[in-house]
Amino acid sequence: MQEKQSISADERYEEGKEMLSAEDRLGIIKGLRKKAGLETANFTTHQFLEHKENNPSPYGVTLGIEIEIPEESVLPTGSRSWSREKKDEFLNEERKKYEETEKMGVPRDTDQFWEFANLPAHNPETLAREAEALIGMELIDKKYAKFPLHVTIGGITFTHCPAKKREDALVLIRAMDATGWCTDGDRLTRLYHDKESNWMVKSRSGILERDTNENFLADKNGQIKTALEFRTPQLQSLFGLDRYLRSVYYLGSALRAYQNIDEKDQISKNLSKIWEKFSKECVTIFEQYGLESPRKWWEIDFLNPNEDSPFKDLAKLLDKAKNDTKSRKAQFVHDIRLLIIQTRSEVKEIIEKDREEKYTKD
Repeated sequence: MQEKQSISADERYEEGKEMLSAEDRLGIIKGLRKKAGLETANFTTHQFLEHKENNPSPYGVTLGIEIEIPEESVLPTGSRSWSREKKDEFLNEERKKYEETEKMGVPRDTDQFWEFANLPAHNPETLAREAEALIGMELIDKKYAKFPLHVTIGGITFTHCPAKKREDALVLIRAMDATGWCTDGDRLTRLYHDKESNWMVKSRSGILERDTNENFLADKNGQIKTALEFRTPQLQSLFGLDRYLRSVYYLGSALRAYQNIDEKDQISKNLSKIWEKFSKECVTIFEQYGLESPRKWWEIDFLNPNEDSPFKDLAKLLDKAKNDTKSRKAQFVHDIRLLIIQTRSEVKEIIEKDREEKYTKD
């Protein structure tokens, strides 16, 4: 495989970079898994990743992730007493282990000690498998469980759809926040104790819109060339990442149909109706538990930490739900997760049907 050059996330999105072929993408995963000592036999058959990457659903979104590795997750216990020079010397040596992944096909962005900038894929399983391998290589410490995570969904938008449908992207990110799969109270209020490096940077309400002509953000006919980056998640566990990616993929596909509905296409109309129902039920659940509507722009003023904020309210709820699994707050998380799981199953049944039938025949 040809060695990949390091390229920043902004350069990737602004200059354009085609998605890798299924063969190249599976080659990366196999190489990473082999390096990590993970089982490689038949794993692609089980997930039929190659088939999915070669035959993307015309109704599906694309997904890309960035996993930030802060230096505090790499430094050993007792390093707080080290001088800056000693820390830098240690980190420079550790960085050599990470540099190997660039040669294996996982680009790096420039933030912090290291940032894995996994290229966009047609399927959530592809990215989850890569993350699993990086964890297996011990480049992502499972004990740290607070790695800033950015998830980019290609095909959904604010500016290229009817105005009344723009706020539905807010519903998607707030619903995903509410699951707790890839965030917690500390993450949602991070900017109070880290004003220079937090999810509000470059974004509003945790979302950054990317408007581009990249091929990998377009559908098979090159029609949709927009993307939204969700910046509030963090990598807490592989379990949570897998569920987050699968959910945002299928729900994002329904949202995409809703924002860009093709009245002549029955599948597009069906997906749009699924999203509309999900959005209404999600808003109802939030309001039943005293939270701000997820259709609104939630704001947070880190200059005034004593001010009320809907992000603070959700943060407290998530922490309470985690600490008391029988509380009413825990019931809120359960209700949101159940709604998401049920909805993504409906979407999956529609957009995966043709691919699964073709795969079985082949």
